[in-house]
Amino acid sequence: MKTKLLPIVAACLTVNPAFAADPLENIFKDGSFKGQLQLFDFQRDFDSEATDRRDTSLGGLFYLRSGESNGISFGGSFASANPIWETNDGLYGLVGGGAPGMVTERQSVNRLQEYFVNGNWYDTNIRIGAQELRTPMMNPFPLRAIPFTYRGVSIENTSFDNLKLSALYITDYMGWTNEEFVSVADGVKGEMQRNGINVADIDFDDNPMIAVGANYTIPTDVVKAKTSLWYYSMEDVYSQYHLKFDISKQFGATEWYFKPSYLKQDSIGNLDATEANFDTYQAGFHLGTKWNGFDATVKYVKTGDGFVVAPFGDDKVIIQQVHQSARAEEEAYGAQLGYRFNEDSVLSGVSAYVNYANYQVDGNSATDIDETDFSVTYDLAQYVDGLSVRARHAIVSYAEGDDLTDTRFYVYYKFKL
Repeated sequence: MKTKLLPIVAACLTVNPAFAADPLENIFKDGSFKGQLQLFDFQRDFDSEATDRRDTSLGGLFYLRSGESNGISFGGSFASANPIWETNDGLYGLVGGGAPGMVTERQSVNRLQEYFVNGNWYDTNIRIGAQELRTPMMNPFPLRAIPFTYRGVSIENTSFDNLKLSALYITDYMGWTNEEFVSVADGVKGEMQRNGINVADIDFDDNPMIAVGANYTIPTDVVKAKTSLWYYSMEDVYSQYHLKFDISKQFGATEWYFKPSYLKQDSIGNLDATEANFDTYQAGFHLGTKWNGFDATVKYVKTGDGFVVAPFGDDKVIIQQVHQSARAEEEAYGAQLGYRFNEDSVLSGVSAYVNYANYQVDGNSATDIDETDFSVTYDLAQYVDGLSVRARHAIVSYAEGDDLTDTRFYVYYKFKL
């Protein structure tokens, strides 16, 4: 852990709350262990002569939590993704060995995913160390075998009814195949380079990501309503505001829901003074209904003059298997239809959906994209508790470009001790 965090660690460990002491043995007696074994096979095939990609990995995620004594507890987790066999295809990215598309020897990824100390006093939870996060613009980004993890400080307070206040101070992260932490500034720099921004004259200076957020459940019986507001900032680089509402209403056997969101992004400080400066927004919504096992949704999103910076996972309006709404001056339309079979059906445990979206950049029809996704999940808990399988297939067509298909198979076994 970086030196700058040590004073915070010391402060939390020396807190002397004004209540009776808990036995130290609670740390060991009330601990828990859970995990998930997983076998994945991901394959991407291009219509042209471009190198196809395929990885098969076996591994899992394993989480250990201690009990709590005087508000103090500890946690850690381990993540593993190991290649099953070598192929002549390019690397997909489930395991290590190089950049996606490279024809190279696959390498295992085994790492400490989390290690933290946790303090819980007066409705406030303080977590210091390596930890997974679940916020709109910094989250596990679970698109590969191992999710993202972060290092720093997170704080949550629930003193007020229906309101959760949060704050983050994050210095480092690990992506899908890293085995060591790198600065979040490097992650932002890489995202900009991938989108064609010249960062040679920009001094990122290993700046941390600082964020504050509020999640509020609106106390009304007329509808179910929740709202989330977050602000993220990296000094001298950029800032983001993310606002989202989740509103639903039951009419007999039918539930209607509406999920509008708005993201505002600005370059700030030193970056704003360079030619790489950018300001943009993304606004859109999901409108849908659930009835008798069906879930139907229509989606719309509009992005402003710049692309959305999102190197650490995100809550974009349209997220598909291959593409997400993120390009500058992009407008996208989507529709999704899902179905979950009833518990008394012979196909109990099966759920499926089809998800379509069209992406268009204003004034440039050559960059249009169509993507259609299919997904089937079978929860086999009625036969083996914790076991499930999933198959996904995406068909992506480009107005001018290399069409592709993307096929993914998953086997999960979750357990708890």
